[in-house]
Formats: sequence, C-alpha cells, structure tokens
Amino acid sequence: MPTRSPRPGEGWLRVASSGICGTDVNLYAQGLAAPTVLGHHVAGTIAAVADEPGPRRWSGTVGQRVVVEEYLPCGTCRACLAGTYRLCPDTDLWGGGRRIGTIPADEEPGLYGGNAEYLLLPPNAVLHPLPGGLSDELAAWVLPYANALDWTVRAGGVTKGDRVIVLGPGYHGLAVTAAARWAGAHVVVAGLSRDRARLDIAELLGAHTVTADSGDELAASIQRVLGSDPADVVVDTVGPAPHVIAVAVDLLGQGGRLVLTTPKNPAHVPVDTTAMTRRNLTVTAVRGRRPEAIATALTSLADGTSRLQLVPSADTTLEGTGAMLGHLAAGTGPETPHVVVRPHAH
Repeated sequence: MPTRSPRPGEGWLRVASSGICGTDVNLYAQGLAAPTVLGHHVAGTIAAVADEPGPRRWSGTVGQRVVVEEYLPCGTCRACLAGTYRLCPDTDLWGGGRRIGTIPADEEPGLYGGNAEYLLLPPNAVLHPLPGGLSDELAAWVLPYANALDWTVRAGGVTKGDRVIVLGPGYHGLAVTAAARWAGAHVVVAGLSRDRARLDIAELLGAHTVTADSGDELAASIQRVLGSDPADVVVDTVGPAPHVIAVAVDLLGQGGRLVLTTPKNPAHVPVDTTAMTRRNLTVTAVRGRRPEAIATALTSLADGTSRLQLVPSADTTLEGTGAMLGHLAAGTGPETPHVVVRPHAH
C-alpha cells in the first residue's frame, strides 16, 4: 500500500510498536465487513508533517516519538467539548466507530492501523509525546496501563492499603494489577489453572494469586487469601463470563466497589440487590480512559514504578502478525499477554 505526501493537517507516523489486545483478536476471529489494517495500541516516530498545517488537533515535529490514542473524535460535539472525546459519537465503537485500527483499507490511503510500517495521522488524531528513554516495548503498554489506572484509581477509588481483587490475569488484568500496586493496594489476582504462567507474572508485579475452575471454588480460594477481611474493590477483566458478578458481590465488604470492564454474555446477569443495599456496594462500568490517565501512565512507565518492565514481551514481525493473531484466537499464543508487532523488524 503506497504512502503519499501528507495533506493539510495530516502527517505520517513510522510505527515502532503496535500492541495486540483482545479487541484485535476478536475482530480477527469474527471477521470484518471489509479488509482493515488492525492495531490500535501504537507508538512510533513522526516521519512527516504536511507543509500546509491546516486545522488539526495534534502538534508534533518530525523525529518526535509519540503514542497515538485510538480515538478519532469530531472535536465539536458535547462529549468532545467536555473533554470526554472517547465518547464522541464519531469514534464510539457503538456509533461511528472511526478509530485507529477499525477504518477499512479502501478509504484512501488505507493505512489507518498500527500493524503497518507507516500510519496516517489524520487532522483529528490524538497524540502524546513519549518520554526519552522509554522503550518501544514499554510504549506499547501506555494505553492499556492508562486504561487500568483510570479504571482502578478513578473509577474504583483504590487507595493505599485497599484490598483489591483482579479477576483474570490477561493483558488488561495484569495492567490493572500494576495500577493497583502503584496505588499502594494489597492485590489478589485470580485465574484458571491454565493461567498459571500469567499468574506467575502477576506475582512478579507484587500480587498474591489464586487458581480456581468454578465460581464457588473461586470465592472460597480468594477469601482464604484475604482472611477475615473482605475486599474493598473487585475489578472484573475476565471477559463475558457472567458468574463472576455473583462472586464479586460475595467478596466485597461495606462500601465495596465493583468495576466492570467488559459486557457479559448473556448481558442480563442476576445480582443480589439485598447484599448490595445492606453493604452499600457500588457497581461502575468503564470504557477507555480519561486523558489525564495517559500522563500518569507515561510517568509511571518511564520511572519504573509501574513494574510492567518485568512482564515479558513477545514480539512478532509484520509478516508474522496474521499467524500470531491466529494463535491468539485459538488460545495457543505466547504465555505472556504482552504481544507486540514490530513492523520494521525482520
């Protein structure tokens, strides 16, 4: 796919790293309406900027290293004006769906995803400068870690000394673990027996871990680790499994908070409203992240306090991306959930 000279307000990014997450794997497995360049956790170097600047929301110069958010907001709607541009109808996945990694390749010039050597930076792209010394592998953590900080600290209200349960040790589960430990929490990560390698990574991040293969066993195993004290926060990152809602409610103590990161299937899940009322529980659903979380993530990744540098990285070349997506969709991917496309590696 050829590049071209950037038009007013546009630029080109030379992609250094493109992290693969569950959304990419699901899109690959389910199929898309049209051929699309995937990849939306993208970092790289600005390679070109239009001579005619034109109206654009981003600033940057050739040679500057940046991370690119997936959102392509309109900039004028109510959500954009309020600073919550991730909820803009144009870029909302349940609305216009215009974002990095989802625009079909038949929209000229076609290069709107991170799994490519170069990514077009349209006028409404959202860019953040990368600190010097931050590796390309760690730069691929910026967006999932920012998500986790927003979900854990802002939505979950996690503070020092809180007892936090993370359900699921996947890509975002490990990011949530890192965010909760960064906030000073006592963290327990729960997973299935097959998740042992990823639970070992959670332990590297400073968490306690449990394995269980049923809902009743899960609650009992976690409670044994907590002892007599209930959980303050449960962050659910396990995907569509509905049974974890009841487990979370059982584990939470007075004033406890449950943070939902993914819809359940079926969507309607029974909840013990008596327990929720008596214990004054709160359920918060989250999507994406607020811009402020990006700055915190960048600082924490750069100074090492995230500890995500301890998570192994499984790199793939651009040529190997299709095979890697196939392995991940089949559940036969690498033991680490941090999988990064490196387009210029051979």
